[in-house]
Amino acid sequence: MILIGQFDSPFVRRTAVTMNYYGISFERKVLSVFTDFEEMLVHNPLGKVPALVLDNDETIFDSRMIIDYIERLVSEERRLIPVEPERRIRVLRAEAISLGLAEKSYERGLEYARRQPDKIDQDWAERLKRQIVSALSWLESLQPKPFLCGNDMTQADITLAVALTYLREKQQIQLARGDFPALESHCDLCESLPAFQASAYSASEASRSGWKPRGQ
Repeated sequence: MILIGQFDSPFVRRTAVTMNYYGISFERKVLSVFTDFEEMLVHNPLGKVPALVLDNDETIFDSRMIIDYIERLVSEERRLIPVEPERRIRVLRAEAISLGLAEKSYERGLEYARRQPDKIDQDWAERLKRQIVSALSWLESLQPKPFLCGNDMTQADITLAVALTYLREKQQIQLARGDFPALESHCDLCESLPAFQASAYSASEASRSGWKPRGQ
């Protein structure tokens, strides 16, 4: 299988980390949705990442769809999204907020990185930051010990950790260190695990796509 996208994307990274966790091997085609947009349209009609080319040459899109496909390749007891209804709801709820955190961080970053300073919608950017802080506060209230939904890592943990790394490393949104101590510890723990380190955040790939965050 071939995973298409860069490791500065939390959506590509959460897919890669999930595959690493399950021991599913893959090659990677490093394409940017900005620098390589025309080629991305060949792989995904929306020009978005991630895309995964399967061994039969069929391509599937979107991290949700790809992860759903990957989950079905492993036994139920190994799945990062539990089958048992009550725990499944807890995990999916935390995953949804974590994924929304990544999405809102991306949207806010575009206001600064892809617009001229006099064109930035400051009201919209501030609204997005409020959503980001609200999501962080909600996730902090879960007090992961060590993980969000118990003693075992789930898809919610992967999604949250890569979103936090993205927020800190790429978006560079200024949040005081120590505002969300449980989340910071959770992120540090996850990023130290082999599945994460094998697909680490890439500042060089961010630079390759022309990403230059301005004062946020």
